[in-house]
Amino acid sequence: MKFLFEISKEHNTIPSSEVFSTIESEGFKYEKIETNPDLIIVDFFENKRKIYEISKRLAYTYYVDEFLFSTQINIDEVKKKSEKNQIDEKGSIAVRYKNRSKKISSNKIVKILAETYSKNRKVSLENPDIEIRCIITDSKVYVGKKIIKNDRSNYERRKVQNRPFFSPISLHPKIARALVNISKIKKNQILYDPFCGTGGILLEAGLIGAKIIGSDIEEKMVEGCKKTLMHYNIKDCTIFCSDIGNIKDHINKVDAVVTDMPYGKSTTTKGEDILELYARAFRNIADILKPDGVAVIGVSNKKAIDLGKRYLDLVDLHEIRAHRSLTRYFPVYQKLP
Repeated sequence: MKFLFEISKEHNTIPSSEVFSTIESEGFKYEKIETNPDLIIVDFFENKRKIYEISKRLAYTYYVDEFLFSTQINIDEVKKKSEKNQIDEKGSIAVRYKNRSKKISSNKIVKILAETYSKNRKVSLENPDIEIRCIITDSKVYVGKKIIKNDRSNYERRKVQNRPFFSPISLHPKIARALVNISKIKKNQILYDPFCGTGGILLEAGLIGAKIIGSDIEEKMVEGCKKTLMHYNIKDCTIFCSDIGNIKDHINKVDAVVTDMPYGKSTTTKGEDILELYARAFRNIADILKPDGVAVIGVSNKKAIDLGKRYLDLVDLHEIRAHRSLTRYFPVYQKLP
């Protein structure tokens, strides 16, 4: 069965990477049908119910729809394909649309869809039993039947200023969750953050059922992280104070590492050169990461990406512009067997 993921355009690469990494983390079989900045279409070879397991993890997906059809911007083709791809189930219906084109008018397209799918049905715009969703781009029309709407408001409620321990240098929960998903961590596997700070990454990993380990060189951050996790009832965790060079005294092996390393500006490096710190971090992370394990590492310096390649294989890279003078780089590495 084919599914359409309506993804956010807040970032160029993270939303699609998050979807595919999450599907793969669950071990589900699929085929990639189409990917563009607005959506992803996959042929999913698993039980339909399992799509809910994927969706509830995703931070940068708005809707998951059962894919009905796509076509070029042509009214006759929209009419023909909508008549061919009808809905079997009974109930009231509504047609919603998202026009992501500045060149194409949506009026005729939506009218055709409304006429076709509401035939012999009650229309309910406020509370329909069935919602037909249409995405219009510059070149194509995509139509699906909504099966899941993600409530992304929880990420706003978990922002650092709403948590029991505050620090201004903390990732937005949406970004933290996406990075955790990109690590392909599975429920009950171990995810480690060696620069845990306020605990935002560990919180998102804990909420999807991972076992979490965190450390930080500053005792106040360790204590603050514990308060955060306790506040959200995350109990399967180990948090300790340590320099990155001593983590092997506390940890054997982990399945994934996700961390946002110090910037070297407003965060402390205890006087150590930032690139020297990064080099030590990569070396020690590689030592504790299991074969095939994934590490998603935030750095503020592009040179640091090559440092990581000394110890791990670079498989992807995401850039996040924090503000005018700071771009964060999140290379994704894998430890080969």
